Amino acid sequence: MKQSPLPHARLFTPRRRRINRTHISGYEVVSSVLVLLALAAVILWVVSRKNHFDPAHQDVSLEALEQVSGSTVLYQRPLKPWQLPGTTDGWQDIDLGIFPDSVASEQWRPKTRVKTFDPENLYVKINGEAERFLRHGFTQLSYLVLQSANQIEEISIELYNQGSIAGSTGIFAEHRSPESEVQQEGPNTFFTTSIGGIGRKGTFFYRISGNRSSESIAQKSRQLVQSFAELPDPENTEPFGYQLLQELTIEQADIRHQAVNVFQYDFAEDFWFGKSDGAGQAEMFVHQAQSPESAAELLAEIVEEHRYEYQTIRQTENLVLFQHRFLKSYFIIAIQDSFLFGADKTADEATSFQLLEMIGRALSKK
Repeated sequence: MKQSPLPHARLFTPRRRRINRTHISGYEVVSSVLVLLALAAVILWVVSRKNHFDPAHQDVSLEALEQVSGSTVLYQRPLKPWQLPGTTDGWQDIDLGIFPDSVASEQWRPKTRVKTFDPENLYVKINGEAERFLRHGFTQLSYLVLQSANQIEEISIELYNQGSIAGSTGIFAEHRSPESEVQQEGPNTFFTTSIGGIGRKGTFFYRISGNRSSESIAQKSRQLVQSFAELPDPENTEPFGYQLLQELTIEQADIRHQAVNVFQYDFAEDFWFGKSDGAGQAEMFVHQAQSPESAAELLAEIVEEHRYEYQTIRQTENLVLFQHRFLKSYFIIAIQDSFLFGADKTADEATSFQLLEMIGRALSKK
């Protein structure tokens, strides 16, 4: 049975709103005006009293203070580090641990004892950063705060032992930026910041942070870098990739190690990178696999993944040259025995093969 359409009807009530109140009494008007006047008077009084401080009315009188019981403590003196009896200042007796003695002086004294952290409790000191330090082989953090003689300025020092040169170069590379002016002074690789500096020496990585930006903090930071040259040298020999890149006249400051997620692939690990002068943004890289078979398998995996963003320009059994589809930069990779090596972000094919040949010749001498 066919139903008839709904009749046209108004969905809202047809009644108009009616104002129930049509008169405001004089009492309400007068009371509202009085409230506004009272608020204005309070504001005027507060403004007028800002420069009329009377200690006699608003401070505690001397008579009242004299009546205070002797057991009432108005000021609690902060605790100070323990010192030997008969000495006037005990900072010389503080054990600096791994830190060289030259980090402390009469002008910059240890404020507290050295605190140490291991992989189990590193998160207590740097909760949000602990994971990336552990990823690079972290073994121990030594933390020290220096205070100026006038007790105004402070410098905190974080000295990380990353266990290997690979670990220290890897974490240092994550801290530097393209704008960082990296310097090399003896065994120290570092760059300065507005309140200190960041650097590495051997297996150690360090961060120096002042509580403000000043010339005295800048000078002390540079002196601390020089002091860190006294840190113990690595017991083991330098890693193969680190040695190889230095033989190719690459500065220590331009060498880095990437432990995991190389080329953003979770299967690629333990690669050394180095920037050569005159090659622009290009980086040479080298990896030593456990066997020639492992190197060939890793090459196949990298080539397979690269095909998504790169086009193949040339390919042989042991060499592949790619060009990025959008950036137009080149990537070349090859294997030689158990070594996987190449260059990334090169500007042209000629530079790619030139850098590849440099690494290949150095490997042939090993």
